[in-house]
Amino acid sequence: MATSDFYVSAVNYNSDETHIAKLKVHEVKVGSDTLQPAQEMTRPKVIELIEKGKKFTTIIRKSDGNWAIGAPLQIAPVTTKYLKTKSDQTTKDNLENLPSF
Repeated sequence: MATSDFYVSAVNYNSDETHIAKLKVHEVKVGSDTLQPAQEMTRPKVIELIEKGKKFTTIIRKSDGNWAIGAPLQIAPVTTKYLKTKSDQTTKDNLENLPSF
């Protein structure tokens, strides 16, 4: 499974629901494919880690309890830095398939 340093399983939006405030992130245990329990990270922290070369990918829990790997996160610089899974000209975060927490 480990093609990324971190996997994102849920997102939390700001009070206006205009952008992601926090993400539930599972770190991959070094030297294995084992996901660590989810921890909350702020959007700025995830952006900082991506800028330092860390890779983040979405994951979705399937009905059988296993994880399905989604898309890699990218930074989309606009007037503020956004997290996205695909590069396009919109400010929409397109992480809406992940559950909110």
